Amino acid sequence: MMLLLGPLGTGKTTLLKGLARKLYSNIRVSGKITYCGHDLNEFVAQRTSSYINQHDLHYGKMTVRENLDFSGRCLKVGTRYKMLAKLSRREKGTGIKPDPEIIAFMKA
Repeated sequence: MMLLLGPLGTGKTTLLKGLARKLYSNIRVSGKITYCGHDLNEFVAQRTSSYINQHDLHYGKMTVRENLDFSGRCLKVGTRYKMLAKLSRREKGTGIKPDPEIIAFMKA
């Protein structure tokens, strides 16, 4: 998790929207983005990061956990998590130890 602080108008939101690829396509940018030493075109940023607007929408009568669970179900995040958890239990049960480098990308 990352926290980005700074005065108004210094580009915090623009930076985060750029990293999340939520900027308009006609905006000109320059520079290089890397993640763990990999260029942006070598990984799918949407699977390793997300952008949450400071004015996000949530249901006030639901707890934080309920809001996150609801959003996850809408985005079908839970099904992948459950599948990976089941796979992990089976691997532990049979003594299989996955390669740490490969498992890092599976969880992304």
